[in-house]
Amino acid sequence: MSNLRLINAPAGSGKSTEIKRLVREWSVERPLDRLLCVTYTNRAAEELKAEISSPFIAVSTIHSFFNGLAQSLFSAPEIVAYYFEIYGDAINARIKNADESSTTEASNARYRESIGDPLTFELVRGSVKALDYNERPFNTLYRGRLSHDDLLSFVALCAKRFPSIYRRVSGKYRRVIIDEYQDTDVNVLEFFIEALRDSDADLHLYGDRMQQIYKTDPERFQALIRSFHVPQREVINYRSTVAIVSVLNTIYNDQTLRQVADSKVYGAVPKVHFSATPDNTVDEIADADTLILSVHNSSIFGAIGGLELFNALKAMPDHGYNSRYSAATVLTEPEWEKVPNALIRLLYGLLSTEAAYASGHVGAVISTLRAHSRDFGEFRFHGHEDKAILATQLDELFSAMQDENSSIKDVLVKLSCLSFARPADVSGYLESEEYSLLVLVPFQQVRKVFDFRLSPSHSTQHGVKGESHEKVVFVAETSTSPAVRMKNLFDVWPKFDLNLDVLETLFGRLTGVFRTAKEKIGVDVTKLNRNTFPAAEDSITAEVRIIADALSESELFNELYGATYSAYLKKPGVTNAKKLFSLSAIEGLLAAYRLFYVGCSRARTELEVVIPMKEVSDRQATAEKLRQLGFEIVEDIGV
Repeated sequence: MSNLRLINAPAGSGKSTEIKRLVREWSVERPLDRLLCVTYTNRAAEELKAEISSPFIAVSTIHSFFNGLAQSLFSAPEIVAYYFEIYGDAINARIKNADESSTTEASNARYRESIGDPLTFELVRGSVKALDYNERPFNTLYRGRLSHDDLLSFVALCAKRFPSIYRRVSGKYRRVIIDEYQDTDVNVLEFFIEALRDSDADLHLYGDRMQQIYKTDPERFQALIRSFHVPQREVINYRSTVAIVSVLNTIYNDQTLRQVADSKVYGAVPKVHFSATPDNTVDEIADADTLILSVHNSSIFGAIGGLELFNALKAMPDHGYNSRYSAATVLTEPEWEKVPNALIRLLYGLLSTEAAYASGHVGAVISTLRAHSRDFGEFRFHGHEDKAILATQLDELFSAMQDENSSIKDVLVKLSCLSFARPADVSGYLESEEYSLLVLVPFQQVRKVFDFRLSPSHSTQHGVKGESHEKVVFVAETSTSPAVRMKNLFDVWPKFDLNLDVLETLFGRLTGVFRTAKEKIGVDVTKLNRNTFPAAEDSITAEVRIIADALSESELFNELYGATYSAYLKKPGVTNAKKLFSLSAIEGLLAAYRLFYVGCSRARTELEVVIPMKEVSDRQATAEKLRQLGFEIVEDIGV
C-alpha cells in the first residue's frame, strides 16, 4: 500500500469540511479514479453526497457498503456453509435451550411450525438458501439474517477465508477514506488494510481520538493504528475562543497536534470551582442559556421521567456506555428517522405521526406511512373511503399510545393488529431476549423522552459528547455507569504528564497481558470462592509475578495497580485475587481524561468546570495542575 495516513481532527476543527474539500479536489485532479468514503451515520453520508456529483466518488455508511459488498456473496453456497460453521454453536445452543428460556421456547415453537418438528440443526441448515442483513441489532439465526455488528464481522471473516473478496475493493478504488476511525470496528479497519495491502491505493483515516466511545479490542486496534503515518499538523478551531483553545491544547498534550483559534477574541479564562455542594454551585453560575454537562445520565433521565426506559436500553449490548450508540445517544437523537435503534426509531416515528395527525396534517401522515411501510406496515389507498378506514385504525393506535397503562409491548401489539394490507412485523422485538426488558417499559416514558430531546437544557450524550454551546458548565464527577473515574484523574494528573498515547498504550498492554494471564490460569478468577481458590492459587500467583515484573518500570501501572498486586502477593486469597486482572482502573481513568477534554471542548465563549470536593484527595496539588492547564481557580461556592 502506498499511503497509510491517520489525520486527527478534534471537535470544532472542521473535519467534515476538510473531507469534503479533499474529495472535491480528488474529483477534479483525478476524475477517472474511484474514491470511497465511508462513515458510520446516514447524516454524515448525506452531507458528503450533497456536494458530490462525480460517478467515480462513492459515499456510504459502513453498513451500506458492507451490505452492498455482501449482496452477491450471500447466496453463494460456500458462504452459506461458512455461516453455519461460524454460528453453528449458537444455533445449536438456541435449539437446545438449556436455560429453559420461555422466550426462546416460544420462538422455537413457531419455527417448529414453519420449518419442521423436531427442530434440528440440519433442518435449520437446509432451510437457509441465502443470507441477508436484517438491519436490526440482533441476529435471526435460524433464517441466516445478520445484525448490524455481525454483518461487519461476518463479511470480514469471509474475506479472510475467501481472499478474492478483498479484490472487489482493491481492484476498484484508488483511495479509501474512513471517517470517525476511532469508533470503527477493528474488524472493519483490518478488512480495509488487508484489502488494499498489495495495491497502490491509499487508506486515510479521519477522526478524533478524544471522542472514542466504541470500545473495540484495544490491543489489536492499536497494533493496526501504529502502521499509519500521523502527520504533525496545526488545525484551526472554529468553535472556541483563544482562552478555551489554549486550555484544550494543554489538556490534549500532543506535539503532533496544535489547535489555533479562528476567533480573534481571547475571551474569559476558563474557571474551575471546587465545591462541597456542586448542585448549588451550578445553580449560582448557570443561567437559562447555559448548557449543563453531566456524566450521570441516570439523574437526567430520572428527572424527566424516563429512567426505566434509559436503563432498559442501556442494558442492551448495543447501547451500553462503551457501545457505538449509547442509550443516551439513541434517546436524544433530534431527528427520529436517524435514531440508531430500530425500535426506538419506530416508537419516535409513531409519536411524530401522532403529532402530525393531531395538527390535521393528514397528507404528511400518509407520506410518512408510505415512506416507512417496512416499519409501520403497509396501508393501500384505493379511494377516499380508505382514508376513513385509516383514520379509524390510527385512532385505535393513538388511543393505545395515550393510555397511561400501556407498555411499549402493548403499543407494538396494537400496531401489528391494525387492518393494514401488510401489518407491521414486530415479532423480532417481542421474541428477542435483548428486548425483553425494553418492551415492558411504560410507553409514556418514551413520550416524555421524545418531548425532552428537542429542547434539552442538560447534555446526556455519552456524558458530554455533542454540539457546542456558548456557555458550558461541566460537572466533573465520578460515575460507575458509565465507568468514569474522575477522582482518579484528579489524583493522578498532578503526578504524571498524561496524554492519550500514555493512557492508550498502557490500556492496550494491560488488555493483552491480562487476557493471556486469564487464559493460562484457565478459570474465571472473579468466580472463585474460598473452597475453589486453592486449586488455582499457584497459577494465579505465577501470572501475578510475571505481570508485576513485566510492568515494573511503568510508574502509571504501579500507581493504578501496585497496591492491588502487593496486597495479593503479601496475602494471597479470593478477595485480593478478584481485583488482579480487572481493566476498570485504566478504563475509568482513560474515560475520565477523554470526557474532561470533550466537556471543555463544547464551550464556545464561556467554560466553567465544577469539581465536587469528594473528587479531590489533594486539593492544593489538583488546583496547581489545573492552573498549569490554563484554568482560573475561583473561590468556592457552597462550601
